[in-house]
Amino acid sequence: MLKGVNWIAVIIAVVLLQVLGFLWFGPIFGKAWAAAMGKTGDMSGGSNMLMALGAVNTLICVTGLAWLINKVGAVTLAAAVTTSLAAWFFFSLTTSSLEYIYMGMSLQLLELNAGYLLVSFVLAGATLNLVKFGVPQAAAA
Repeated sequence: MLKGVNWIAVIIAVVLLQVLGFLWFGPIFGKAWAAAMGKTGDMSGGSNMLMALGAVNTLICVTGLAWLINKVGAVTLAAAVTTSLAAWFFFSLTTSSLEYIYMGMSLQLLELNAGYLLVSFVLAGATLNLVKFGVPQAAAA
């Protein structure tokens, strides 16, 4: 099922998304995110276990995106990014929106989380397309 997945590109995308998450929920939108969750004070003290679970979750998501991009034959950068945007819209945004609709998540928190996921999907899709080393030429074309 995962034949043709460029594992080097997957790992690079996961690392990039971990850095993005650190920046997004830290210096860029950390205070707004904490306020939207009703938290005060420093939220940077996440446990190592939670960070590891987040990285595994990101690995699963990026692997699925790599599989999807490969499955639909999105070989150009534009096609990979478009496929990533579609995956974000049809699966990630709609799933996240359920927390807003049914669980009382604030609109600001939905916007911050969905914005992060949007940028993540685009960055991952672009990375999966642009990182070509380690892939047989026939699979990269």
